[in-house]
Amino acid sequence: MSSPAVDAASISDGLELESLDSESLFNALTNVEKAIPELLSSVKPILSHLVSPNASNDEESSGMRAREGVERYMDLLDKIQFILRQTVYYLHATKISSEVLIPPKVDNIPTPFANSLSPSGSKGEVGLGLYGSRIESRVLDDMRNALRDIREEEQQREGTDGLI
Repeated sequence: MSSPAVDAASISDGLELESLDSESLFNALTNVEKAIPELLSSVKPILSHLVSPNASNDEESSGMRAREGVERYMDLLDKIQFILRQTVYYLHATKISSEVLIPPKVDNIPTPFANSLSPSGSKGEVGLGLYGSRIESRVLDDMRNALRDIREEEQQREGTDGLI
């Protein structure tokens, strides 16, 4: 099993952004999710130092652990805030709809061909996904071809009726 110091270092390294593209932001957000437990565990020595009465010789080591916990907490918190701010900036810069960030209603269930849930303001309609759009395109093409064939048949009938 790996040591907590190695785990904390690997979590902290995962919170460094290399670029502002969607893939590196997604990886950083995944690492933020992994860093939250580490952030919360860094509070433990701080609370134990503040709550439990210690002997004078142990008080110094407890104070040092609390100080290290505060430093680790603040470092992780700064990195997490930076990643979250950069993600919001990226979403704003790419003009992604704010409805992406709003969770859907509980009773709003998409159809099997839906790409996404409908926006909260549109009465439960679900947009077509790629597969549904392809099916719709094929059906519309078939309808257009059928109408074209009907027109050609009628023109041929009119042409043969005019000859007789």
